[in-house]
Amino acid sequence: MRRIYLDHAATTPVNPHVAQHMRDFELQHFGNPSSSHREGQNARAKIDFARAAVGKFLNAKPQEIVFTSGATEANNLATQGVINYAVQKNKSKPHVVTTQLEHQSVYNTVKELEKRGVIEATFVKPDKNGKIRPDQILKAVKKNTELVSVIFVSNEIGTILPIREIGQSIKGLKPIFHVDAVQAAQFYNCNVEKLGCDLLTLSAHKIYGPKGIGALYIKSGLKLANLTFGGSQEYGKRPGTQNTAGIMGFAKAIELLGPLENRQDQARKISTLRDLLIDNALRIKNVELNGPTGEERAANNASLTVYGVDQDALMTALDLAGIAASTGSACVSGSSVPSHVIEALGKIGQADAATIRLTLGQNTKPSEIKSAVNILTKIIKQLRR
Repeated sequence: MRRIYLDHAATTPVNPHVAQHMRDFELQHFGNPSSSHREGQNARAKIDFARAAVGKFLNAKPQEIVFTSGATEANNLATQGVINYAVQKNKSKPHVVTTQLEHQSVYNTVKELEKRGVIEATFVKPDKNGKIRPDQILKAVKKNTELVSVIFVSNEIGTILPIREIGQSIKGLKPIFHVDAVQAAQFYNCNVEKLGCDLLTLSAHKIYGPKGIGALYIKSGLKLANLTFGGSQEYGKRPGTQNTAGIMGFAKAIELLGPLENRQDQARKISTLRDLLIDNALRIKNVELNGPTGEERAANNASLTVYGVDQDALMTALDLAGIAASTGSACVSGSSVPSHVIEALGKIGQADAATIRLTLGQNTKPSEIKSAVNILTKIIKQLRR
């Protein structure tokens, strides 16, 4: 059985050129980049070139890029770093504005800090189509708001949020603006100057790079409290020996994305297949689309609510039939409870309803889309019996 992989939002397959680049680096430049000898300094120089490549992708300075173990760590460094520094400096309870569309690494972090009484928090609610307006964010900002954290592209339902307009609306106000751009990087413009953000998160394994490596853009002069302590690596923001091979793979994956025009062209091609998938899936009785349509939706995302079937039964049947899909974020896979994002849409009002997320990639073929829809249709009919 040839499997059909439709879970690119969870992780993309590593590009063979990235894998080869990492392997060559590991064999030739094994030195610890913090060591003073030639082997160490050669590795350090390679990291510096990679940092410059990531900075160029974001229109940022190399020294504004901090490598992390992934997006979850980067998001935690951004949110907790801003909050903890504000608490230490102001000796008062800060306010945070975020949304109900956020990835768990932001949403659950803010929820936990709110629960502990460290912060006040406002979670801006999307409309029934998963959209949020800039004025909703601006209206939520208060005098003691220290942080506004907004996802660029929803990892679950594919909403593209108006980040640039949000940045303009809060420009000149007190809050620091953080953007989770993990799902946006492969298709959209992540120029930090145009977005107007102070912090921005990236992850390599969402752009055909390796797992275990991410990055946080930190605008020059911005003060953050550290999450961890130790050495002086990553400008003292993230101590510990760097994942040098991972950093090389990250930079190579970014290089292979190409300029913005290439990414936009890729988005147009994939969105054609996405629309084919959505149009055919919606012909199935009692199946609804989660999130917006058209240009306000990520090029590769199709999130569906299927009524009259059990969540676990649907996912198991799809996997056995050769389709790799998910219910939403991979960080909560295995849970039969609707995510906070799906609940925010107000669509799940009965127990026998399932959410399925199908996300496409560079190598997804039209024939795979047609096969996937046929298989999905048969499975839903069987489960409803």
